[in-house]
Amino acid sequence: MLDVQLEKTLNAASAAPFKLDLRFEAGPGVLILFGASGAGKSLTLQLLAGLQTPDQGSIRVGGEALFDSSRQINVPVRLRRIGFVFQNLALFPHLNTRQNAAYGLAHLSAAERQRRVDAMLEKLKIDRLATRSPQTLSGGEQQRVALARALVTRPRMLLLDEPLSALDLSIKRSIVADLQRINQELRIPLLYVTHDRSEALSLGERLL
Repeated sequence: MLDVQLEKTLNAASAAPFKLDLRFEAGPGVLILFGASGAGKSLTLQLLAGLQTPDQGSIRVGGEALFDSSRQINVPVRLRRIGFVFQNLALFPHLNTRQNAAYGLAHLSAAERQRRVDAMLEKLKIDRLATRSPQTLSGGEQQRVALARALVTRPRMLLLDEPLSALDLSIKRSIVADLQRINQELRIPLLYVTHDRSEALSLGERLL
């Protein structure tokens, strides 16, 4: 369970400061963060991941505090165990599919890295692409590689910042269906940002 209570103000000294005030809970499954551009959706994900720091409040996952202003807790990004898939995917062009997916597993033995990566590539139906470079993959295949890289680390939460915006709805549905199937095993919150109403209504289990 994710429990969020936080505030963040941007451009506080300007004539038009932006204040984000969040109170929500999220259990396992897909939670859509929906709103127009500039509403604070991506900022919300950045605060959860630790890429930005709230002004005050708390973020708890499974009862563990990742941030708590009253107790001066702010867990570093690398220790939060949160998967993040960005809109631009950020795949490494010089690495193949298997190497991209294994990027966050350097602390594991070679045998365990291969076991985890092979299992995740198979679950996301891209095992046949293991030796291909990102430049030779379709948009949907690249998205699955980015998801594999995020999921193979066994995160406690997965953040998706409009990662499927360039794909058609049938591919989006296919990828989200795979995510939901995988999450039956992982049982973690999946927070999915979009400003597209049809996408929100088609893909989400709950809406924020």
